[in-house]
Amino acid sequence: MIEIEPLELHFPYEHNKAITRAIELINDTDDCFAFRITTLSSLLYLTQPSKNIVPPRSKCSVTITLQALEMAPEQCNYGASQFYVESTRVDESLIAEDITEDMFDEKPGKVVDKVDLIVVLE
Repeated sequence: MIEIEPLELHFPYEHNKAITRAIELINDTDDCFAFRITTLSSLLYLTQPSKNIVPPRSKCSVTITLQALEMAPEQCNYGASQFYVESTRVDESLIAEDITEDMFDEKPGKVVDKVDLIVVLE
């Protein structure tokens, strides 16, 4: 499967300022992998790209932006910020626009890796 660096994202609070962090998805295999990144806090974050293909022996950079906040996170009732990175092996002819939700459904003979990213609001 693909490797994710870092697994922990720190977002320091700055009044009314968006904060961006990046993660790298690393494919050290000879296969292509599709990924998608989902969050339970979609109103707080922008993820670019939220889905894509990582070709063999390559990397894909993803930016996650915490939208500008008027109050410190501990003063708001936003709940836990969680991100999930799901990946699965795909055919090399697939393109990002072909990625669908059902590609990440667990089925017999299909492996879907799901990794939780830790988000720390400071």
